[in-house]
Parts: sequence; structure tokens; C-alpha cells
Amino acid sequence: MDDGDRFDDMVLQERKSAMTAISPITSISQGHLNIWEICRRRYQYSFLEELSLPEADLQRKKILLLGSNFHLLMQQKELGLDVSLLASSDPKLQSWLDAFEHQPPEMIDGDRLCEHRRTLERQIEIPLHHSENSDHGQACFVLTAIYDFLILGDRKAQILDWKTHQVAIAAEKLKNNWQTRLYLYLLAKTTNYAPEQLSMTYWFANTAESVIIHYSQAEYLSTENQLKQILTEINQAINYPKLPLSSPDCNYCEFRDRCDQGDMLSNHVSGNIADIPEVKI
Repeated sequence: MDDGDRFDDMVLQERKSAMTAISPITSISQGHLNIWEICRRRYQYSFLEELSLPEADLQRKKILLLGSNFHLLMQQKELGLDVSLLASSDPKLQSWLDAFEHQPPEMIDGDRLCEHRRTLERQIEIPLHHSENSDHGQACFVLTAIYDFLILGDRKAQILDWKTHQVAIAAEKLKNNWQTRLYLYLLAKTTNYAPEQLSMTYWFANTAESVIIHYSQAEYLSTENQLKQILTEINQAINYPKLPLSSPDCNYCEFRDRCDQGDMLSNHVSGNIADIPEVKI
């Protein structure tokens, strides 16, 4: 990227000077990016209005809590703590732990980081009519990722992510999801590893299957351009349209009824990883 490019970036912790005419910092996770691409009205409800329907689907809440407990279990296991009590609290947790101990994913050697957060600040130019400053304006976004498990080796780095879906998700679907794209991109931007030295492994607890996603320079550049476009769209958005009536993406959306798209099909858990909120420990 040349010096004239307005789409500058810097690691958040290394920001050294205050900037003028900048809008409030907006944190962007893979969940924001996935939902923006799927449905802008859902983005409005979820992140701008911060609406939620916590009692709409008790089964979904139970599934999410179980997944959160498994992430906690894996974190404690890596720290060398006794996880037997937590594992025995639910048969699923015990079976997932047994699956990991008998058929773990392949892991490289290196420094091991658990529940590791990385951030990257991105600035985009605001058109003059969006800025109170007559000369210039900037919008500031902070890209954020929390890695379930990260290994930093001498020549390679590996991201590992624990999934508790009923079945493994196809590699192509995982590769196109913003979790994969953002996590690999952030790691490339905030380390000295070349994109080709990075990979992301999804490990599915129910089947003990691993899906490995390798990275490349071409994918890195593609993500760079996509992020610039999406962040610009988010910054300039005024309207947040609904999806067309009977869109399949509405089937398992918690705001389906609010959008007059019919009752949510709550007796089924979606296989789309974009529909499973990011687990926070």
C-alpha cells in the first residue's frame, strides 16, 4: 500500500497521535461483517439498536451456553487446571473432552495463546458532506478478533477454533465466512508472518473432525479490498433495507417476526456459522 492511500491502518495499541475530525471509534468483529453481508436490517437491529430477544428460543440459549462452557473448559485445560468437575457437569462436555483427548487436531510447535484478543485500527476518509470539518474527516473502526487458540511458531502460525455444531461444516463455507477471513487477515497484519505461513484449523467437537484452511497473498489482498468497501458502506449507510419476502436467510433470524417475515423456525438450529454468536469468555 503506498503512502497516498487513504485507507491507512495501524495496530490500536501503537496509535501515537490524536486525530481531528474523527467520528467515534466503532468496534467491528466477524459477527458484524457476516451479518452486514447477509442482511442490513438485521445489522441495524443487532448492533445499532442493540435489540435482542433472549427468551425467544430457550433451546438456542442452552446450546450457546453449552458451547461457551466448552470454550471455558478448553481454556482451563490449556492452563493446566483440573477440568474434571466442569466436564462432568454435562454429558456433552465430557464426550467433547474425550473426543479431543483421543482425536485432537494437528498442532504445530510454538508459543501457545488461549482466548487471545487482537485488534487493528482502520481509518477511512469521510466525504465532505458527512464531516463537520470543512477540510477533511475520518471514520475510525477497530477490527477485533478473539482466537480460541493461537500457536506462534518459528516459521508458521496456526489459529485453532473449537466448534460444537452437530456436524462439520464444509471447508468452502468456512473459508468464505468472515470469521476465517478476518482472523487470518488480522494475524497477517499484526505479525511478521507472510500469509502463506498462516493457517486456520476448525475442530468440530461432535465428530472430532478437523477442517484446515490455508492462507495466501491473493486472499489477503482480496480481504483488504473487501474490508475497505464494507467499512465505507457501514460508515455511509442511511437506510437498512429488509431482505425480500421469504428469503431463506430469514428462516432462523431472531428478528423474523419483527420484519413481518413469519414465525421463526425455532425447532431447528441453523448450520450457518454466521448464525452462531461469537463466544466471549
